[in-house]
Amino acid sequence: MSDLSVVNSVIADSAPQVSDAPSTEVKLLRGLFNLETGAWETVATVRELNGEDEEYLASASAKKELSYAEYMSVLLVRSVVKIGAISVQDNPSLIDQLIIGDRDLLFLGTVKATYGRVRELEVTCSQCDGINYVEISLDDDFKVNNSDRDLSVPMEVALKDGSVIKLTYPTGADSLYVAKKGKTTAEQNTLMLARCTVWDGSNTPANLEVWAKALNLGDRNKLVKSLTTDPPGPRMEEVKTQCGSCNEDMIILMDWVSLLFG
Repeated sequence: MSDLSVVNSVIADSAPQVSDAPSTEVKLLRGLFNLETGAWETVATVRELNGEDEEYLASASAKKELSYAEYMSVLLVRSVVKIGAISVQDNPSLIDQLIIGDRDLLFLGTVKATYGRVRELEVTCSQCDGINYVEISLDDDFKVNNSDRDLSVPMEVALKDGSVIKLTYPTGADSLYVAKKGKTTAEQNTLMLARCTVWDGSNTPANLEVWAKALNLGDRNKLVKSLTTDPPGPRMEEVKTQCGSCNEDMIILMDWVSLLFG
């Protein structure tokens, strides 16, 4: 996020800002394939979160130590009303069928629906303890990588022997599975490749994890990088600004959850 897009002020000089209510519609990058219509549903509807949601999420987190992917699923099942014409409350498993970039877009849409287009955070300067309000534009300050291709079509990656492997970007379900089953990065890479490859039927390996393990390191790294390098979706970056009291530089490190509850 650039310095110019962040408005910083000392607490004594701050005044409440009123912004127009944002749309509750979220345009998805890939969306979900509707088996009944044979078309991709690429528009979702979200709602604002309230105190009941906050209590529910806190209770869910207290019951067990949720991973990031699990927490995101729990939250989105509550905040996403529908994907296309399909009700999420009636079909909660839909959330885990979305690619990670679409889930992040829905989360950002939820923050907009809850707070408006500008999110104001209270930040204490580490140099002078001055209290600052940092305003972040939810429309402008999150770069979205839209990808330059049709995400409903698998990407093709050529291997060392000339064969071509088809890949789809990981979904929430893929992320949940890999996080639970993979103890090391190498194991997680194997699991992710096994889940994200697309086969045409007759040539499908009998055991996809065994196939992924048998790949030479060059091919494995090429496939993993295809999935992880600049994936589609919004980007969470650090916020750079200056303290309104002492003018010292401040760098604010954020994540999606702190953007919602911080």
